[in-house]
Amino acid sequence: MSKNLIETKPKIGFMTIGLNAYWAQFEGIKDNIISYHDKLVNKFGDYCTLVDSGLVDTVQTSVKAGQLFRSQDVDIVFCHTATYSPSANLLPAIKDLDVPVIFLNVQCIKSLDMDAVSTIDEWLGNGFTCACVPEMVAVCRRTGKRYGVITGFLEGDNVVDREIKKWCLAAGVRCRLRNTGVALLGRPYPGMMDLYIDETNLFKKLGCYTQYIEWDDIKNELPKVSAADADKMADMVLDTFYIEGNTSEKKLGDLPAIICALERIALKYNVTAMASHYAGDPKGEDAIIFSALNPAFSILINEGISSAVEGDIKAALAMTILRTIGGSATLAEMYSMDFNNDICLIGHSGSGDPAVSVSKKPLMKISEVFHGKTTGGYLTQFYPEFGDVTMLALTQDETGSYRMVAVKGKCLDGPVLKLGDTNSRVAFSCGLREFVNKWSSFGPTHHGVLGLGDHIDTLKKVAIALDIPLDIVCE
Repeated sequence: MSKNLIETKPKIGFMTIGLNAYWAQFEGIKDNIISYHDKLVNKFGDYCTLVDSGLVDTVQTSVKAGQLFRSQDVDIVFCHTATYSPSANLLPAIKDLDVPVIFLNVQCIKSLDMDAVSTIDEWLGNGFTCACVPEMVAVCRRTGKRYGVITGFLEGDNVVDREIKKWCLAAGVRCRLRNTGVALLGRPYPGMMDLYIDETNLFKKLGCYTQYIEWDDIKNELPKVSAADADKMADMVLDTFYIEGNTSEKKLGDLPAIICALERIALKYNVTAMASHYAGDPKGEDAIIFSALNPAFSILINEGISSAVEGDIKAALAMTILRTIGGSATLAEMYSMDFNNDICLIGHSGSGDPAVSVSKKPLMKISEVFHGKTTGGYLTQFYPEFGDVTMLALTQDETGSYRMVAVKGKCLDGPVLKLGDTNSRVAFSCGLREFVNKWSSFGPTHHGVLGLGDHIDTLKKVAIALDIPLDIVCE
């Protein structure tokens, strides 16, 4: 059972572009194009909010479209090239927007019937969508606008439907990061200098405000958690995890209330991600909270709040990106190399994403020690489903600019370490050696996230939506 604490639908600007000079020349062509526009509107699902400017066929209507898109703060613009239009009908709508423009080069028919088409309007209104696409792209390049092109036909073209959804998911990443914050509980692990960030630069580039959370914030929220809410959360914990030792609801202690307190903090500060790390010798209530953080943050991940250990904000943001487009993302780093089987063991201790454990319930158990960290508490182990997986890292280069590094792999059946930490056997098309060499050479942080499915193509669109580069190891 899961719920989503953060609901952020992207706002999608939509316009159909044409040339008003045609309307008086060819009766009925305008009405037909508007009807095609209305059919395209229906291709946008409930995963987005559509901001529709209708038919744009003059500079003046393009200016109005731009005003509408700016007032609604759209995350992306789709432009249907219904027939030829000069680029002057496009630029006023997008010149003050810092979002990608996706050209829907979508014909209303799959192919013209050459013998049946006898008039110019039957051609212009039905089979002339592609004429202005090169012009539009050329102008986007000259004015520094990001863009993409979807080519196909109106009805029954699954490629068009899939591409529209992928671009909307990419826009959803932008929307989510710009409209929510990221929290840091404690501080980054000392000495892990690849994890450190400049919070001002983060806000400048991705729009995320960094909220600092104190242990007292959790303690202050605990008394506000009702017994009923704690009982519901206990049911969720038992539903999510197989607990070693057959722990009952009564033996979960303060864990359900601690999760509820973290939920309240996430909602209070409107955060999409929360990274945490503690170093010291916790006592009393602090020790109880600390011991519960792994399963607590795992539940938060299941509820849409990305969480990373060791205070790694960039890993938490990578989790937000991959979960937004693919529905799952668990912490990942290179654990060990298996040259006999040409696979890399990939996983991480700490919190994880229950969504990757499709056919096997994740494990929760007590450990006396968290390796490399203070004391002990609950460990959680998740079991990524066999099949295609995508690994993603968010990093920074020598200029401080953000980059993404991604690779497609295949999670294979076979023995894994039974330490109470998530780890999986992943093979890559480029082979183990080349994967480790190339992944490392791109300079990611030593943390990444692993999600089910192949999401490389959508990540390419996310890179355009966020205006940050993407390095791909292999597909």
